[in-house]
Amino acid sequence: MMKKLLTAAAVLAILPFTASAETIDQSAADKTGTISVDHYVDVSYTVTIPAGVTFTDSEKVVERPLQASGVFLNEGEKLSVYVSSQNGFRMVNNSGYIDYYMKVNAGEPISGDNVKVMTVTAGDNSGWALLEFGTALSDEHQAYAGIYSDTLTFTVAVE
Repeated sequence: MMKKLLTAAAVLAILPFTASAETIDQSAADKTGTISVDHYVDVSYTVTIPAGVTFTDSEKVVERPLQASGVFLNEGEKLSVYVSSQNGFRMVNNSGYIDYYMKVNAGEPISGDNVKVMTVTAGDNSGWALLEFGTALSDEHQAYAGIYSDTLTFTVAVE
């Protein structure tokens, strides 16, 4: 008996679930029916930040893309990308430093923390910005041999 109950429960578990449907028959006063046809799209996006930047004596200006793709937002929302520099747009080595700049789409050099560098509005599936990094490689504040570096942090927010 127990084996039959388990078999019946297993069969019921694998049967597809069907929602009850409207029935329209010859006696119905209203001979129409409606159904809902739906598909849910989650909020999603992919933001690709640039690879690192390395300046050389012959390459003092470097361009890198910032891209957003597969952007699906709720109506009225926007995807914003912000950037902050750990060292105030200075590559540092101990107490020595080398200044550099970053421009967005050939604009003015940015400064400060948490600066918006790209916005994609709901309904647009992608966005991009061209980031330009440049330096004079001035040795005015270069106190030490070695690597001078900075870290940029990109933050993505749906607002």
